[in-house]
Amino acid sequence: MVRKTPVKDKKCRKRGYMARTNAKEPLIEAARNIFSIKGYDGTSVDEIAESIGIKGPTIYKYFKNKEELLKAVIESSEAEYVKGMISGAPDELPDLINSKEELKEYVLKSLDFTLKNDTAKKMRRLVTMEQYRNATFAKLATWHQLTYLQNLYASIFQRMMDNGQMIEGDAKIIALEFLSPITIMIQLIDREPRKKKEALQTIEKHIDTFLIRYGFK
Repeated sequence: MVRKTPVKDKKCRKRGYMARTNAKEPLIEAARNIFSIKGYDGTSVDEIAESIGIKGPTIYKYFKNKEELLKAVIESSEAEYVKGMISGAPDELPDLINSKEELKEYVLKSLDFTLKNDTAKKMRRLVTMEQYRNATFAKLATWHQLTYLQNLYASIFQRMMDNGQMIEGDAKIIALEFLSPITIMIQLIDREPRKKKEALQTIEKHIDTFLIRYGFK
């Protein structure tokens, strides 16, 4: 006689199966949360797993090791960042900004997203902590704070120069001149949230001054 599995047992097994199959994204989110508080080296795999109610070894069903989990955290965060940026994919932005008003609007909306998005805030905190002791985070910091943004805004400025919408110059140097004060103010807001209003006012004044200096149309 074939023994039938009790309905209760089937339901329990199904719940267990779903918990396992659905654990990957919660693990990534948990890792991002704890990494941003305790740092990468200060966080154990067991701690991440236990924070979502599973045992430490279970994490290896989804990730080979802690490094692979970190890679997933970075990739997930990057995808959310790109999705949250307005006006399409970054490569399309230079063609979508055709006036000083559109440029200012894009900068302020991007800034608002950067300051309010929980993932972006956690990753900035994590990168700030780890960039001096971990090569992966050092590269990530350089990419976000310099390479990515400099190239993006250099493309925007070069197109506007070509169209006679601003004064001619070295687009990459102009991009650095534009971005540096904004980056400093974002760091100030992260360190001292009570100064957010003052910092945002400074950023807007900087944008207006920059637009006048380079004769934007």
